Amino acid sequence: MSIAETVYRNYSPAGQGVGVFPLVKKSRVLEVGFGSSALLQALINNDNEVHGTDVSEKIITDAKASGIDNVHLVDVSETPLPFADDFFDAVYCYEVFEHLTNPHRLFFEIRRVLKSNHLLYFSVPSQEMSMGYGPSRHTFVYPGLLERHNLERFFMQMYFKIDAYLENTESIIHHRNYALNNMKHLGLPDVMEVIIGDYAVNALYGQLLDEQALETEIRRETQPYFTVLHQAAAAGAWEAVDSIVAIFTAYYPQNYALLIKSAEILLSFKNKEKAKEYLKKALTIKPIPNDIYSEISLTIEQL
Repeated sequence: MSIAETVYRNYSPAGQGVGVFPLVKKSRVLEVGFGSSALLQALINNDNEVHGTDVSEKIITDAKASGIDNVHLVDVSETPLPFADDFFDAVYCYEVFEHLTNPHRLFFEIRRVLKSNHLLYFSVPSQEMSMGYGPSRHTFVYPGLLERHNLERFFMQMYFKIDAYLENTESIIHHRNYALNNMKHLGLPDVMEVIIGDYAVNALYGQLLDEQALETEIRRETQPYFTVLHQAAAAGAWEAVDSIVAIFTAYYPQNYALLIKSAEILLSFKNKEKAKEYLKKALTIKPIPNDIYSEISLTIEQL
């Protein structure tokens, strides 16, 4: 038996319940980690076919004693959800993720049993405001994962698109609430497969992110290359510079901004010829806004 199963076997309900997001109607619904059963009962009252899982034997026993059927004792960090693929129209999972030893497995299983383009209603405490070890504080199994930018990158890597976001800051422990669209129909590799491969960010996540968020991810992805490029240029290692630029332009062939940034670094080290070379390459990328095209052309003439 895992430490988690031992700890939570007789766990008492805690955290948020009904009222975070609207209740679905006339659907087949799963709540993972249903705790007090309040949300399960509200979903039943809303004319749904409702199923629930929890790791606590006490919680399962209490739910059955109250007349709620279709509840299962499951440790989602260790055991698959006992349902077929594409079984549910909606999944609710409130205040569970932060307790798990294997959060990847939870999302992998929810992605499997939830239909494509259907919603996971999800909430967690805000780590930035809530983390601690004493009374009215919250300990996290993986410090850093529940910071908002890391958590949302995790959603992205599991192919869940953020459809809605709400914050609850009314108590000592602050909560983040998400409606996440299951985008598994994209047919892209699981993050565990991505680990052993080489992929461009836009190829993996371009359909999940808006333009600004995707650009942020590309900047994050390419920044280490520019750090090394800067070092190579400072050393006058121009062949190394070409090799580095060739790497990221191969993955982002339509991103003229990367070539412009490369040229700016080269100009800072007085290599005008190579800067012109990269700027000319940028002009060949289509489409490129007219004002940027004109600005690059003028810069080439001045060099």
